[in-house]
Amino acid sequence: MKYEYKVVNFQGTVKDSDKDKGAKIAAQLESLFEDYSKDGWELQGQYNFPVKIEAGCLASILGLFGMGGGDEYVDIYQLVFRKEV
Repeated sequence: MKYEYKVVNFQGTVKDSDKDKGAKIAAQLESLFEDYSKDGWELQGQYNFPVKIEAGCLASILGLFGMGGGDEYVDIYQLVFRKEV
């Protein structure tokens, strides 16, 4: 079997005033899954990828003088879907 893959960034959004933040995130995920499943996509998993954000020229120079700057490292969370082709 051959598959086509789709990688989607998911970042849930809640407000501080939301009473049940977990339920709100779950609803957002369910909506996303339903949208993709209608087009034949099947969730394969969630993956966390480290990303290095390289500092620009000015940030690097400021970093030499201890004024911030320098490279940053962040994690991104991706959902991977597939469907048979």
